[in-house]
Amino acid sequence: MLKKTILILAIVLFAVPAVFADAVTHEFAVLSTTDMHGRATAKDVATGAEVPNSMLRVSSAVESVRDEFGDDIVLIDNGDTIQGNLSAQYAINYRTDELNPMVEELIAIGYDAWVMGNHEFNFLPSMRDKQVLYAEDAGLDVISANITLKEDGVDVFGNKKSAGESFYKPYTVKTIEFDDGLSVKVAIIGLSNAANHTWDLETNYPNLSFSSLDNPDGLLENEINKWTAIVKETENPDIIIVAAHSGMGTDDGISGSFLLEGQALTGAMNSSGADLIIYGHDHTANIATVENKEGKAIDLVNGGGDNLTKSVFTLTFEDGTLTDYSVSSSLLPLSEYQDDADLSAKVERWYTDAYEWASSPLGTFSGGWNDYVAETEGKSNDDLVLTQTKLMDFIHKAQIWSTWQSYESEGIEGATVSICSAVFGYDRDTGAITFTPHDGDTISTLELSLLYRYSNNLLCAIEMTGEQLYAWMSTVADMLTVTGGVLGFEGSSIYGVDTFYGVDYTFDATKEKGQRVVSATINGEDIRNIDSIRVAVNSYRLSGGYGFFEATGLSEGDAFWSASEYLGSDRAPVPTQIGEYVAAMKTVTPNDSVSHGYDSSWQIIY
Repeated sequence: MLKKTILILAIVLFAVPAVFADAVTHEFAVLSTTDMHGRATAKDVATGAEVPNSMLRVSSAVESVRDEFGDDIVLIDNGDTIQGNLSAQYAINYRTDELNPMVEELIAIGYDAWVMGNHEFNFLPSMRDKQVLYAEDAGLDVISANITLKEDGVDVFGNKKSAGESFYKPYTVKTIEFDDGLSVKVAIIGLSNAANHTWDLETNYPNLSFSSLDNPDGLLENEINKWTAIVKETENPDIIIVAAHSGMGTDDGISGSFLLEGQALTGAMNSSGADLIIYGHDHTANIATVENKEGKAIDLVNGGGDNLTKSVFTLTFEDGTLTDYSVSSSLLPLSEYQDDADLSAKVERWYTDAYEWASSPLGTFSGGWNDYVAETEGKSNDDLVLTQTKLMDFIHKAQIWSTWQSYESEGIEGATVSICSAVFGYDRDTGAITFTPHDGDTISTLELSLLYRYSNNLLCAIEMTGEQLYAWMSTVADMLTVTGGVLGFEGSSIYGVDTFYGVDYTFDATKEKGQRVVSATINGEDIRNIDSIRVAVNSYRLSGGYGFFEATGLSEGDAFWSASEYLGSDRAPVPTQIGEYVAAMKTVTPNDSVSHGYDSSWQIIY
């Protein structure tokens, strides 16, 4: 009896210290994707080439991490998800009521959160938010704290909300439980890009602001400070992750080279409360560590669209309480993984159906395109805004023709002038555009995706005074540069440098800014003397970026016609309208006369 008692005592004495005397460590992994842009299938519909950075590769990469961590992972998509290629265009425009293939894959892979990117707002609420509700019904939380109601209204679920409240869920919380009964509570805050309103028309986001109403400048640091404080007070999490669809930007703040769309660096440096910041938007893979305003080291991670980010949290528990943690982040290149075969089989139908839709012939190129091959072959989009080409003229002529499609039914006279920047598909390695027309080439939606790569641009028409048009032309001319005798342009993007059709004009890049429009006439008349000019323009330009609003004072509300309103949302994208022009022409030649207004020529002196 005595021996048995001693044995029991010994077990108790040695068992109790094993639980409490030593620190216990556990690990979990935070995985993220960003800017996946509709890459749901194994092959690209436009090219037939294998996609090395698809969601199918993401699935395999996630499974490799699950082999290591089991269910102890948090999985986040940081936006720009359902737009970006032909299969995405087909899914959102023609099968709107069905579960989108990208959302289907987010659900199948087991994502915990999906942040709304700027390209999610290329679409009408009825198209986008249907997918949001599908995701929510399947247990995938859609989060964007800073997308708030401008006025009292309802949120995405139809619940009554006051002005300033979030339209989507602001955050989500996930608790990871370890085998020994310990757990960690992880909060994920979603933040969308504060510059969304500069790219898309307000009809795509009625009554919505892309920053909290108490943050009118849209500063990311203010949003991080605000929402981490709210989450700490309401949820008491152990770890806070901020997933922000913002570019890296620079560290010189709002007084320096500040870009509203790129604030990850300043947002991290000037805030506190986050333990990890996921960013994106700029398509640049990166792992960086910066100090926040309290001097704490914070990892910033961006998969860039080509990688799964992996941030491993190593947690230290003492007496059952989390006392410390460390983070180690890395990139998992998607090109190093194989497609998930089971998931690929589930979404293959999207490739098949989209290809059938996109490959249907609309018309042909003929009549002398071979004589103009040198204008475009081997050239970049940058080249095509510096000299007139038959290919760019083709885009302009299509835009002008399209704006007249409501004339017979509605009596709406369309445009006689077109504005457009060079938007051709290009090779990511060489920068050269990827389609040069030759006589006999078929034109289908496949070709149109290379001739006009942005299906999110919607066609509109506005009425401008000659002075307004002249002011915008002068603004564009001021973007030109001459360095060492070489003509170029300044600014962050080619997409602010427009060309014009229906106007004969000459820019002189050697003159002082404000004096570079040497001439600008329509049928011989100085445009500044013309009271009213109807102009075809895409929604991206009409949203006001690159100084368009400052130069003209015009915005979406000034459009007298839009393809979305008069032709339907499925026909609204500019490449769709170009396709309708091709179908009407049947044969497109380089010297077709413009349907309305005057054919024109232009040059830049340098």
